[in-house]
Amino acid sequence: MRCSKLSQIKESIRSGNSVDEETRLHAQTCPECQSLLRLAEEEEKAWGELLFQAALPDGFTERVMASLADVEIENESGEQLLLIPFKRTRRTGRIIKKSALWVALLLIVTGTFTLYAQTSIADWVRSIFSKETTDSGMLDARKLGIVQNPHVEVKDKGYTLEIDEVVADATRLVMGVKVTDPQGKALVYAIDWNDLRITDLNGNEVAELRRIEGSDTVDKLTFVFVKEIPMDALIVEAHVDRLQIPYTERVVEGNWDFRFKLDMQKANAMNITTPLHEKYTTPDGMLIQMEKLVRTPSGVRLELSTSLSREAAKRSPGGLEADQQLMFHFENEQGEDISSVNNLRAPHMETIISQNSELRGGKRHWTFTFRYLPYDSQKLRFVLDGYSIPVRSSGSVELVPNELKRHPVVFKDQGDELTLSDFWVDRDPNQQKGTGPTVSLIRMDGKFRNMFNHDEWIVKDSDGKEYPVTYRGSVGWGVLNEAAGDPGFIVNGMGKLPEKATLIRTVTDKWYDNVEWSFELPKGKSIPGLENAAPPAY
Repeated sequence: MRCSKLSQIKESIRSGNSVDEETRLHAQTCPECQSLLRLAEEEEKAWGELLFQAALPDGFTERVMASLADVEIENESGEQLLLIPFKRTRRTGRIIKKSALWVALLLIVTGTFTLYAQTSIADWVRSIFSKETTDSGMLDARKLGIVQNPHVEVKDKGYTLEIDEVVADATRLVMGVKVTDPQGKALVYAIDWNDLRITDLNGNEVAELRRIEGSDTVDKLTFVFVKEIPMDALIVEAHVDRLQIPYTERVVEGNWDFRFKLDMQKANAMNITTPLHEKYTTPDGMLIQMEKLVRTPSGVRLELSTSLSREAAKRSPGGLEADQQLMFHFENEQGEDISSVNNLRAPHMETIISQNSELRGGKRHWTFTFRYLPYDSQKLRFVLDGYSIPVRSSGSVELVPNELKRHPVVFKDQGDELTLSDFWVDRDPNQQKGTGPTVSLIRMDGKFRNMFNHDEWIVKDSDGKEYPVTYRGSVGWGVLNEAAGDPGFIVNGMGKLPEKATLIRTVTDKWYDNVEWSFELPKGKSIPGLENAAPPAY
């Protein structure tokens, strides 16, 4: 099942319903959802204690009665009474009549929600550091004092955009954006952020938006850097000229542009680099060279490079090597999974934020960023689980389109097995119904040992003409990838069924698990201010 959102779990608890069994079963194998479920229950308990305390604080009664001064209240006999402020003494024990009591209770409830609207609580709720935050890297960044307030407040057409929390270091940039309507109601996911840029002082774009998430009241935008950030300042600017009102078709046009500068000197000064020297060559010719770990206030950056032997490069010519993927994880002394990258095992823990790579000098240089990787406080081991890379291939199967529905054909190649069960002509299902070009469709279902996502296929007719093939359907993720066609292969340009055809896979997204390599990470230094996180035994 898809991971639940904290807001969904809290809504279920507020309604008096227990969290459904499917969610609880899923949480047993999903560490992220376990944290969300625990936090939701703790938060609802905290709000209950805050709003419905058994004992009122000292002076509360006096303040309520003072607020009722000069308010006329009718007693049981119908007489009008005037409440006046009073001092509380042992002899003051008059009982407020029912109608007066209702007024007092109303003021108590109103006062409670007024308290909620005050800065101390409202800012806590409308914050990237609310109780929803399970991100230890963000909490460390706040503890180290690198949260910056750019003091952005832009108003137009009654709508307000505010930014008062930004965390930026060499690992990532996280920004909280609050948008409210004329009544002060929070709007989330109302802005298309395509026109937001993060640049250095020379105008060079240095970061990419990777995630938009947050609470019910704040959009939390996470950016990752495409290269190391040695500069002392960054510029954040955005063009915002429309708001899409959530859950409606309504669009509000206006001007909410903003631009601000971030000081990076304090955060950069805290970075701690740990060199890595380990390297490994896989049986099929990929060299993996570890380079360094960088501990920053909000997380950890791992850098390494990969390169191919001459024979391996021949199997993945041109741009195929750019689609390679590494699978690895970190484990502690007990063999527990601390963080996984592209792992097929289940269950597993993921604390990765992003992975980037670029080809330089014949090597592919990788940067993996993690919000949590405690190599400065625990003995951790890097374990390579495998890798995938597209390779040239030529697996094929002969098809007779008019007979395929009655006599399905099985394609077998490199551990993959597909069942092809129909071949017909129709409109392109990827286009608006009834408007697309005529194409041929092949119904397909199968199980893939390999990755499949970067596969390339063609269909060749009896005259030798080749037609490019695309795929429409779903592909699972696991030790065996299950593919379910909807309808399956789309043979583009083939508007008429041939008597015979050949389905050919020209590129296989090859998965290699014949690896055996691990090493213990060197102990990293703790950032000053976070030293107490290290257990004495390490």
